[in-house]
Amino acid sequence: MRFLFLFFLVVPTEAQTLGGYEPFTQQENGESWAFYNYATDQAFNAQWNFSDSGDPEIYATFTGSAGVSLFADVMSSNGFFVGNYANAEIDTILCDIFIEDINTFSEVEFYILAGDTFYYSNPYLIEQSGWTSLANSLSKDQWYIYNEDDQQFFEAPLIPAILFDVKEIGLNFYPSSSAASGQIVAIDNFNLLPDLSSPEIKISTENSTTKVSFKGIEGIQYTIQNASNLDENSWTNVGNPFETTGESETILPMVNKGFFRILSQPFYIEAP
Repeated sequence: MRFLFLFFLVVPTEAQTLGGYEPFTQQENGESWAFYNYATDQAFNAQWNFSDSGDPEIYATFTGSAGVSLFADVMSSNGFFVGNYANAEIDTILCDIFIEDINTFSEVEFYILAGDTFYYSNPYLIEQSGWTSLANSLSKDQWYIYNEDDQQFFEAPLIPAILFDVKEIGLNFYPSSSAASGQIVAIDNFNLLPDLSSPEIKISTENSTTKVSFKGIEGIQYTIQNASNLDENSWTNVGNPFETTGESETILPMVNKGFFRILSQPFYIEAP
């Protein structure tokens, strides 16, 4: 769960559906994702639930010093994670990854296949074994294409025209040496979300009321909170959480003075 906080001091005056969420709780969904082994240039169904727990994941193992990919295509999770990202206003990727042995691991990156072109994020350098969370913005973080002739990466911003036809999305994992052979890498809680940037908020007062205005987007639940100081324990909800798309105005009773903030929480819609 990720919260976005905005703080405003108010002093009285005189007079999209979300792209989707895949927790891999269902074996059928987990094994519908794919595992590509660079050592053999072959793709297989992803393996499911190495932890043998009530919170399963999908995983792959390294072969020698070759990398592996874990990804979704049209066959994965009923095609929930591919298609027209531009129309769905998909901007953010969130997921958890597992590295069994950081001492034999090099780096990991997101990638997408849009049209006939592969696009790659900046690599993430992981500092410890076990689970960690990754996040990427398609619009704000830099992405790249690889030129086979020059054998170099070039910047390639993911403009909407590119994101109209996403055929694959996943992660590439790279070991640091052949000592990684047999070591596990995994992903869990894969999310596609709209832009999680804080909405621009306007505060106005008149007589004994305060008006809180902002523009909401589909797929986000908003909660207005109020406090007399910035101590974390002092915040209380003003009304119930709500959804709104487009311009929103909330009229509240005026307090002597106080702070307001907006909590923005994405809806996690599980893949069918």
